Amino acid sequence: MQTIDLDDVAELRSKQWQSIRMFDGTIAEGYLVLKDGHLSLVKHGVTSHYELSNLLSIASSGKNEIDLWDGYVNLGINLRQGNTVQVDYTFAAGMQRRSSSSRFKADYTTDYSRYEDQKTEETKVTADSERLTPSYDWFFNPKVYFRVADVEYIADEFLNLDYRIHYGVALGYHLVDTSRTTWDFNAGPSYQKSKFLDVHNDDSDTEDSFGLTLGTDFSFEVSNDIDFDVSYNVQMVNEASGGNIHHFQTGLEIDLTNDFDLDLTFYADRTDNPKPDSEGGIPEKNDFRLVVSFGYNF
Repeated sequence: MQTIDLDDVAELRSKQWQSIRMFDGTIAEGYLVLKDGHLSLVKHGVTSHYELSNLLSIASSGKNEIDLWDGYVNLGINLRQGNTVQVDYTFAAGMQRRSSSSRFKADYTTDYSRYEDQKTEETKVTADSERLTPSYDWFFNPKVYFRVADVEYIADEFLNLDYRIHYGVALGYHLVDTSRTTWDFNAGPSYQKSKFLDVHNDDSDTEDSFGLTLGTDFSFEVSNDIDFDVSYNVQMVNEASGGNIHHFQTGLEIDLTNDFDLDLTFYADRTDNPKPDSEGGIPEKNDFRLVVSFGYNF
């Protein structure tokens, strides 16, 4: 893999069809040509010229839908046998579709852990959770985007959650957008519905609430082989639904070879007001995980 500064490129021609979007909303497709600071599209032998300074975005396009998609799969696992019999794994997968005017993302993470007591031979589960977070963004300005759909599904036995479904819309802003660094911020109203596994007889096992969601995503290319990412969001709902619900994720993605990488990821979750179970037991407010995983990007 070669990395070349765009300032050093005299002429660039795309191998595949590209879709471009201009500040005025114009969308056009064709083979992309950048030369001497000028932008051109070649379509069926006809060349159209555009002002490079008015370019909003470029994305793969047209002939093959699969060209618009990319994704990843990560697996971290720990197996122990002997005096301690234990299995821990974290599985994460995601996909993204990007066009010149929109972006769809979906990420899924599941965490599971169990151990076997050597004396009683009893197996005990110590972690069992899953999280799915799809979102859809529409870009209408170099700095501003509209998050048409922001959805989150969570199930966590040890947080006393059968499920929690969150839906919101948001307005996003690109604070920083350079070749090595991106930093986005988004905020908007939301609605959340929760169903709990075990509650007091006098309590309802479901709660719903309108709220406000704030989020930020930061990415920095440390080197050609190392990327640093930070993501944080907080959902502000009523006390019965959990109060302020925080999710923080950060880590390093280290390229190994071709499409394979090594990921070091730290997760921190906090629910300010977790739901007590029928015996009055209150789940811990904070959950922390450090995961080392092997990943494949496609």
